[in-house]
Amino acid sequence: MVQAGSTAVLLGTVEPAGPDLAVPRTANALVGGGVAVLVALLLLPLNPVRVVHRAAGPTLDLFAHQLTVAAEALAAGDPGRADAALQRLQAAEAERRQTTEIVAAAAEVASLSPWRWRRRSQLRRYEHAATHLELAFTNSRNMVRRVVALLDAREPVPADLPAAVETFGQSLRLLHRDFLAGRTPEIARSRALHAAEAARRARAAGLGFSGTIVASQVFIVVGELLQASGLTKPEADRMAGV
Repeated sequence: MVQAGSTAVLLGTVEPAGPDLAVPRTANALVGGGVAVLVALLLLPLNPVRVVHRAAGPTLDLFAHQLTVAAEALAAGDPGRADAALQRLQAAEAERRQTTEIVAAAAEVASLSPWRWRRRSQLRRYEHAATHLELAFTNSRNMVRRVVALLDAREPVPADLPAAVETFGQSLRLLHRDFLAGRTPEIARSRALHAAEAARRARAAGLGFSGTIVASQVFIVVGELLQASGLTKPEADRMAGV
């Protein structure tokens, strides 16, 4: 509906073939745009939470799945498969940006439409989470890049290192499920902390240069997920061991 209004205004501002049409065309555009916005915000407002769920779910699933692929490649010593996961994460950047934009647009609808005002607190939580998940996505991509370097260099791979990467991916899926259920994401937090603990055990077992960076990145992404779940930065950093 909002798009229809924008289109109407755009068409109205295009220079008409005849000057006599300028005023009625502009008036029609304004009326059409106003009606479209009225319908979108008051009569048939979209459900912003449902829109966010539909957009965020596939993005987080893709994100988590590629971390699983990277963890399996790390355990198997397969740099080619790890690199394929890295390439997919890099290609998903546009999808991630689009999801962030959808969250912002949904929050705007919730703030403007009286019918959706009760959703504003839920949307604010999604907006807050999106900021930290963006950082988690970027750092996870860097982590997988280091997984590729680790495997190419044939550095040691304690069993807990791929377990840490895999467990963090699981915590992403759990975070989305907790948000869907409208509950405090305690399960996701617990799983993320398991990932940090596995990274600590891997570091204690002995890691090379890139392996140490992978473990450090696990701590960082766990901290971002904990902040996405609603914890403050000091709390999240302390619990993640950043």
